[in-house]
Amino acid sequence: MELIGKLKRQHQIVNEYTRQIESEIDKANPNIGHLVELLSVFSASLLFHLNVEDMDLYLRMEHYRHNSPTLVSLFEQYRKTMFGLKDTLLDYASKYSDPLTIEMNFSNFKEETIEILNDSRKRIDREESEFYPLIEEILRKISLEQEITK
Repeated sequence: MELIGKLKRQHQIVNEYTRQIESEIDKANPNIGHLVELLSVFSASLLFHLNVEDMDLYLRMEHYRHNSPTLVSLFEQYRKTMFGLKDTLLDYASKYSDPLTIEMNFSNFKEETIEILNDSRKRIDREESEFYPLIEEILRKISLEQEITK
């Protein structure tokens, strides 16, 4: 499925910004301005990805739900966590969009940043290890069934 490849490429982008943010945040004297830029692109990339999943993947897969009870369960889990992650990310991004706020509260900022990055990494890992393969398997089965009935 072409969409899964697109989503995986988006994961690579989010993961790359995650690595850059972690690298900068762990420096003895992090460049706060650079961190704000990295966080802005990270947040925008992750929000874009979550929206693509919601609007393209979930809507497109909605009519295949009857083929797999596991898929139904996973859809519900991912939808719930997606909105939770999206809300958390939006709150975080608005809270730490100002370099002065970050500088004055660096320890809180670092702690919250690590939590956000870990949450996004866990979600991406889970999507790639269980969710996307399940979708690809269901689509393969459906495609085979359609070929057999032709």
